[in-house]
Amino acid sequence: MSQLTVFDFIDDGQIADPDILNRIQSAFPGWEVLGYMKDWEWGKSDDYAAIIRRGDEYMWVRVELYKDGRVRAGYTQRKDFGPHWFEKYEQQKRHWVWRSLDDRNRVFEIARQNQSR
Repeated sequence: MSQLTVFDFIDDGQIADPDILNRIQSAFPGWEVLGYMKDWEWGKSDDYAAIIRRGDEYMWVRVELYKDGRVRAGYTQRKDFGPHWFEKYEQQKRHWVWRSLDDRNRVFEIARQNQSR
C-alpha cells in the first residue's frame, strides 16, 4: 500500500463557515484564518486546529470555540508544521475545510518547505 500525501486528498466541496472563520480569527488579532478542522467536541466547547497567516508567516494553532460564544486561543501555536500533520487527521477521517483552493495549495506548499528544513 502506498503512503498518502496531502495532494491525495479529495476536495469534498465543503465551504468554510464564515462564523467559524470569524470566531477563530478573533482569537488571533492581526492574523487571517485560511483553514480549520474540528478536532474534538467537549459539550461546552469544540476544539479546532487552524492555519493562520500574517503576511508571509504561517502558523498551526489550536482554538476553543465555546457554545456560549466565548473563544480561547489554545495551547498549540507552531510554525514548523509538515505534511504528515494533515495526513494524520485525514487518516482519522477528520477533514480540513479551506477558505479557498489557493489557500489550501499555499499551506501545503509551506508544509513541504517546513519538512525540508
